[in-house]
Amino acid sequence: MATRKVRYKKLSVKTPLGVLRENQIDREEYESLTNEAQIATGVEQAEENEYHLQAVLQSAGVAVDKEIPVPPPQESTLNYDELYARPFSKTSTYIRFSQTVEESVGCMYDLTEDDEVFLKSYNQKRAASAQLSEFDFEMIMEVFEDTSEFKAPFASIDQTIVPYDDMLRYLQDLDRRTKVMPHAKEIYEYWKSRRQALNNQPLHPTLKFEKHQESDEADPFVCFRRREVRQTRKTRARDVQSADKLKRLRKELEDARQLVLAAHNREVLKAEMLKSDRAIFEVRAQLKEHKIRLGIKTDDEDLINQKPQKRKAPDVPTVQRPPLPAQLRVAVRPTHPENDLSIYADRQAEKENELRLDIEKKVLSHTEWNRNHLDLTRGPLSPAPGPRREPGFRPAKTQYLMTPPTSAASDSLEEPTAMDLDKPEEDVDAVFHFRGVTQDQEARKNPPAYRRRIGRLGRLWIDRRGMASPPHDVGAETRDRWKYDESSDEEEDPPKYEVDPFDTNALRFRASIPLPPWMTNRAAVPTARVPLPPPQLPPAVPQLQPPPHPQQSQQPPPQPPVPPLPQNAT
Repeated sequence: MATRKVRYKKLSVKTPLGVLRENQIDREEYESLTNEAQIATGVEQAEENEYHLQAVLQSAGVAVDKEIPVPPPQESTLNYDELYARPFSKTSTYIRFSQTVEESVGCMYDLTEDDEVFLKSYNQKRAASAQLSEFDFEMIMEVFEDTSEFKAPFASIDQTIVPYDDMLRYLQDLDRRTKVMPHAKEIYEYWKSRRQALNNQPLHPTLKFEKHQESDEADPFVCFRRREVRQTRKTRARDVQSADKLKRLRKELEDARQLVLAAHNREVLKAEMLKSDRAIFEVRAQLKEHKIRLGIKTDDEDLINQKPQKRKAPDVPTVQRPPLPAQLRVAVRPTHPENDLSIYADRQAEKENELRLDIEKKVLSHTEWNRNHLDLTRGPLSPAPGPRREPGFRPAKTQYLMTPPTSAASDSLEEPTAMDLDKPEEDVDAVFHFRGVTQDQEARKNPPAYRRRIGRLGRLWIDRRGMASPPHDVGAETRDRWKYDESSDEEEDPPKYEVDPFDTNALRFRASIPLPPWMTNRAAVPTARVPLPPPQLPPAVPQLQPPPHPQQSQQPPPQPPVPPLPQNAT
């Protein structure tokens, strides 16, 4: 039979112990505890069954069981409380009451000499039956002091005096015992004057507390002084933990609040649904009665709640992806003791294989994702292939009908003109270009082109390209003035022409002119620089001749005067 062994612990002052009476203990439970509970032997469990140890324990138990034979106690039939009755008197240690010290002492206000003088003068003005006793005076003054302390605890600082109307509420309890209300108003005025004379300090002898730290620092009668509260040092980790706990608590409370709101909304919707179902049922019942009364025989489908049929989800075609390329593997080397260690080249090859496989998978996924789509972002600067919506510019060409050939007689009668005989040769690099009447319009490099398009609000626009600006036409009056304007020394001065100095051909022409010898000879040039006169453009002359080349040392022979050119010369 297994027995329970108990190791008793030492009792301490802090260990709570239960106090039980004799009638609160079950006899059977007590006997079972005494029989089963055994004190530990102090030896190992394997050695507890030793013969000698068991004999010692049994002998000790037998010795304890030996008792002196004593007759059992018997209940007496005599009742001494009935025979010798005495009055009950409780000792002073058992007397308890709930009154405070102030309530037990009585009135805390003591009559002073000034109060006695005022009370005598106050009673002299009244009859003997209407006079105020000293005890009632002290009670009234105590009520005023207690009310002032309760209503205005800092009256000495802010000079607040409690009004008389607030005192009446507390004087009513005192008036029930002694009739003091007829004297309250005059006593209040006296109490108010006393408080003002003492700088609104209480008339009671109270403990003095610290009010101003600077003025009350050297006062020895200050009982309680303010102390500097040293804040507890908190680590940053503790603050973070506290903040996390508060955040977690707030989140849990917010989740609980949302759940309660959702449950409330659900129940409200259910209630509305039940109301709507009931209304539908009542309307259907009325409809059925009307059908029966009117003899309408139709189907009862409108009287039954028909559940909507579930729509079958459309089958999404599965896209068959192309199989992934075979994985690249490094050739397995034969296992040798010297090959157990990993080689850097093998590791590098494995990383490259993994990177290559990853890139190929991404390329395949990107290609699959862009299937049936045209990506125009690879060449954003190049136009997209396909027909254009708006047509481009179309060149304007002029066509004429062919004229029949002329006879020889008519050709012989016509005199050739200088312009037809001497056609100017096309020179790209020439500074001046002359264009006659017989020059073909189609020989120009950039023929005019036009484009038709529709703009905003349906307006039709014609865009032009290759159109030259009209030449600057001189007025008839100015042209008539230049017609006979010839200087007398025209043969001596070379002709001058209006040329754009910043034209490309003009710049190229001036760059080919060599410098004069006086500019190349630095020795003959003086130190001081001679300012050059600003260039002046002469007025345009109708006679146009090519300028002389500066390299010619001799002046060319005079040429016959050239007749003025027409207006289309440029």
